[in-house]
Amino acid sequence: SEPAREVEFDGQKYPLPSQVLEQAPNRTTVYTAGKLVYDGTTGEHAGDSAMLARVSAAAPGGAPGASLTEMLQWGIANSSAAELEKRAAQGERPPQRLDQEILDMLLGQPAVASMRSALGKLNPTELAKPDGMDAALAALEELEYYCESVDHANDFAKIGGIQDALRCIGVPPQPQPAEDEGNEVPLEASSDTALPELGPHEPELAAAACSILAVCSQNNPTFQRGCLALRVHRALLALLNSHPPASAAVVQKALLALSALMRSSAEAAAAVLALPQAMPCFARLAADEDVKTRRRTLFLLLCLLRDFTLSPGTLRPMLPPSVLLEAASNSDADLRESALQLTLALSGDGDFRREVREAGGGERLFVGLFQ
Repeated sequence: SEPAREVEFDGQKYPLPSQVLEQAPNRTTVYTAGKLVYDGTTGEHAGDSAMLARVSAAAPGGAPGASLTEMLQWGIANSSAAELEKRAAQGERPPQRLDQEILDMLLGQPAVASMRSALGKLNPTELAKPDGMDAALAALEELEYYCESVDHANDFAKIGGIQDALRCIGVPPQPQPAEDEGNEVPLEASSDTALPELGPHEPELAAAACSILAVCSQNNPTFQRGCLALRVHRALLALLNSHPPASAAVVQKALLALSALMRSSAEAAAAVLALPQAMPCFARLAADEDVKTRRRTLFLLLCLLRDFTLSPGTLRPMLPPSVLLEAASNSDADLRESALQLTLALSGDGDFRREVREAGGGERLFVGLFQ
């Protein structure tokens, strides 16, 4: 049966529409935030939109509309390639960095634009301003937030963020390494084992920069290759070996960054351990008076042992049993666990077991296990 062509309402029958008639777009009534902007019935603008329509009608070539689409259409209609060439010939300034940031915002790239702006706060001119240090610390905090994303961490490297972070810890400026066709930066191939000479640095800036490097390095092979090419591991090791020693906060963050890089990359771990300054530095930090520094150092050494990156025979002469026994009886649970695990890993050496017994290791290990 055919569908009904009529509807009955209030005792009367009415025919149904036989076709749909679409009105022209200019017949659509438009509201913005609950306010009438354009009346589709009368074709008249209302409020500020009415004034803009009158200006557009009076101006030669019209004026941009109220929406982004209308502005884009107006820009295309009123653009002239000949005029742009004429301006270029007259020596007018090219687009500046601020222009690029605005374009990034309009084209849906707010994160990269914000990261570029934040990096601009780290240049020496900005730091020299009265409030430059506070602005730089806020910028580094913002960058760390963005770099929690792997993609943004790689963008951070592409826009020169690694170099800026290195400058914050006192490394002289260095160029961006060239990328090959595979978009991978070349790994460090030099046999030179010298650490860079660090210049003066602000402790707060250095700690914040190391924190960003730590976040970016975690499980990110692309960023790790960039760090190796720019010798970030050497700069961090130089910071840990600096004289006079860096502040406790800087040492903790530098160790965090180096640990993240070494635990996530076998190439980085091998590059660090090949440096003669590395193991003596870790041995010194393992006995540091700061609990957090000791905890991070022992955890790093334990991870390297478990990954077979570091052999017990290499670690044994650098790590006295007294250091492990003291850590094993510490009130910090994480420090105790790493110390006990390291003691167990090194217990296959007879001399090590004898030194542990002579140092009263039985009682102290018992305390560590049941504390």
